[in-house]
Amino acid sequence: MLIEIFGIGCVNCERLMKYVQQAVDELGIEAQITKVEDFEMLIRRGITATPGLVIDGEIRSLGRVPSVEEIKEMIQGAGREESRKPASHPAPDAKAANPTCGCSSTGTMVYSCSGASNVGQIANEVAKSLSAKGMGKFSCLAGVGSHEGGFISSAKKANRIVCLDGCAVKCAHKTLAHAGIEPTVQVVITDLGIKKVHDRLDPTREEVEEVVRSVLSQL
Repeated sequence: MLIEIFGIGCVNCERLMKYVQQAVDELGIEAQITKVEDFEMLIRRGITATPGLVIDGEIRSLGRVPSVEEIKEMIQGAGREESRKPASHPAPDAKAANPTCGCSSTGTMVYSCSGASNVGQIANEVAKSLSAKGMGKFSCLAGVGSHEGGFISSAKKANRIVCLDGCAVKCAHKTLAHAGIEPTVQVVITDLGIKKVHDRLDPTREEVEEVVRSVLSQL
């Protein structure tokens, strides 16, 4: 039996991996458990929300973490014809929707300093990337700074706050703190070894991806 877990490295994907292993152990069966994090592969396999659970090519769960008992039932029912679903749903074209992450439904908000330097622009690009991957909602830091009620209310209702600062001045963190909002994840890009350059506003893809990986490791 092949059990595949599709995700982008978030906490819910890790939890699903743990539950699947527990279910297999309790059932006492032989199964190959693999984790798929390649974004293009997710799209090709029809994973529209993560984490995704696929058993012997059949999509069994999307966008949530089933309990261990549910997973055991899915495994036991994998061979039954009446429970079978299409093995995959390839994206019809390049405009196919990106998979969304189950974490985003729990209210993860992302705030970026977006300052006038390379690291400020890296922060902005990372926030855009996280939003595109469905890892959270990119929200307006300036709205929080203006003390506009709606922006502050949304932030305070969030389950998790990701704060992206370009440098040690931590303008984004200070703006949130002034409104009484404490980040769950705080990333300072210069702490990752990326030097701040004021007259460079075109971050490289490699720099952005490095910071994205740092954020994902903390979610």
